Amino acid sequence: MEFPAGAVSAPGGVLASVGLVQAKYCDEIAVRMPPLKEAELLALSSATPVAEHTQTGDDEDGQPLRCMFTILPGDRHKILYEVDAD
Repeated sequence: MEFPAGAVSAPGGVLASVGLVQAKYCDEIAVRMPPLKEAELLALSSATPVAEHTQTGDDEDGQPLRCMFTILPGDRHKILYEVDAD
């Protein structure tokens, strides 16, 4: 399958478009104080913590397919999870 120049998505997802199926994912969230350079880059006050959110997606055999890493300044984000209980 060819993607248009600059495309960052595909019907059914990029992984599915190349035959990979994500069966599960794991979220890990750690809260910490940022180093000075990171605080400057994110324009944070000296007392503002950040959260590191790492999400790893695995296939049915438990092999990792993708990893997303995000830094969330604590003064601008709320983390909300909604999970079906079935």
